[in-house]
Amino acid sequence: MSKATVFEVEYKKIKQDVFNIHTLDVNSFCNSILSRSRPKAEKLIDAMLELDSLMYTRMGKDSTVTEKRETKKKSRTIYRSIKTIDKSLGENFLSHMDSD
Repeated sequence: MSKATVFEVEYKKIKQDVFNIHTLDVNSFCNSILSRSRPKAEKLIDAMLELDSLMYTRMGKDSTVTEKRETKKKSRTIYRSIKTIDKSLGENFLSHMDSD
C-alpha cells in the first residue's frame, strides 16, 4: 500500500462531486499546503502544480470564457504561493503567463 501524496491528502479536502472551477477553493488548498512543515519544498510545489494541471486538463473547447478566466486567476494564486517557497520559480511562472 503506497502512502498518499501531499496533493492527494489536501485535494480530498476541497474535492467536489462535480469539478466546478467557480467553487474550487484554491486559496484554502495553497494555505493548507504551505502550512505543512514536514515535506520538502519540492513536494509542496509539486502538489500545487498538480492542482494547476488538473484545473487546465478539466477545460475543454466547451469551456466558457468565464471558466477560462477563473482558471487563470486561480493558477496565478498557485504561482504566488509557489513564490513564497521558491521566489525565482514563482516569479518565472508568473512572468510567463499569457496576458489577459
